[in-house]
Amino acid sequence: MSIEKKLFGVLPDGKEVYSYTLERGDISARIIEFGARISKVLVGGVSVVCGFDCMGGYLKDNDYHGSIVGRYANRISKGKFTLNGKEYTLALNEKDRCHLHGGKSGFSDKVWEYVCSSENEDADAVTLRYISSDGEEGYPGTLTLDVTYKLTDAGELIIDYKAVSDKDTVINLTNHSYFSLSGVGNTILDHELTLNCDKMCPVDEILIPFGYLKDVEGTPFDFREKKTIGRDIRADDEQLKTGGGYDHCFVRGNAENTDVPELIGSIHSPVSGITMDIYTTEGGIQMYTGNFMTADNPFFGNIPQVANQAVALECNRIPDSPNQKAFPSPVFKAGEEYLQTTIYKFSK
Repeated sequence: MSIEKKLFGVLPDGKEVYSYTLERGDISARIIEFGARISKVLVGGVSVVCGFDCMGGYLKDNDYHGSIVGRYANRISKGKFTLNGKEYTLALNEKDRCHLHGGKSGFSDKVWEYVCSSENEDADAVTLRYISSDGEEGYPGTLTLDVTYKLTDAGELIIDYKAVSDKDTVINLTNHSYFSLSGVGNTILDHELTLNCDKMCPVDEILIPFGYLKDVEGTPFDFREKKTIGRDIRADDEQLKTGGGYDHCFVRGNAENTDVPELIGSIHSPVSGITMDIYTTEGGIQMYTGNFMTADNPFFGNIPQVANQAVALECNRIPDSPNQKAFPSPVFKAGEEYLQTTIYKFSK
């Protein structure tokens, strides 16, 4: 067990960015201050999270690899929402038609402040902080956010979020890691996936929800029983055509959050034998199967980006919830704590 702090890189303005590598048994996780990102995860020597070994890769990255995204993860229609009778206008950073993952300079592009780290018999942990000022990217309230990454002897990579705003605001946070349990550079179409979700959220042509949930039974979105990601990804289904594959929010129950993390899904690579169980307090999980992962920005120096080589499994609220009354509200009152825990548990 150990935590190793190292200089990871330097930004063009001269600001230094540090990494923190947590290690427990045969699992290690590297966290960097830029975007509070999960930069690398090794499980038994297998690299299972897409990332880059230098700042150059992250400065070229437009796909949020490993980062914390917010203040609102996923999409907000037309970059507008109304709160307490006032309309707020956010940056339009996707096709000039919607606000995505916090805007043109969201939490993923910030250098987070190191708060503390700890090593003990049960886990290694590091906490990073970002303070988002009132009006940043159009959001109301100064938001103070702490994210703690913890690696345990049980193979759990735990992400604890704690945030509070001094004004009423909307909050929806997630980690945007892309997983490939066979090792970065391989396909995820053969990965076996189970999602404990009986509904999904249909979307329009720019992936904004229509405002209702649909039962997954009898559709390519039914992962309640284990099946490979690739089995139905090319099915003749309008929603799959819209997303170019899976890029949808899956929902358990009524999308309500839970007080303690509950199992929402499990994914397994038949190549490496690695399984990742996902526990979360969130009521939804966005699955994106890397349908457009083709950037000229190789992972770890020499691994080309190709479609369907990794899958993002983002625990969060339903997209566009500030504008969708049928979905659980993402509004947090001034002084009210936002709390979330998501756990990625690895075994082999």
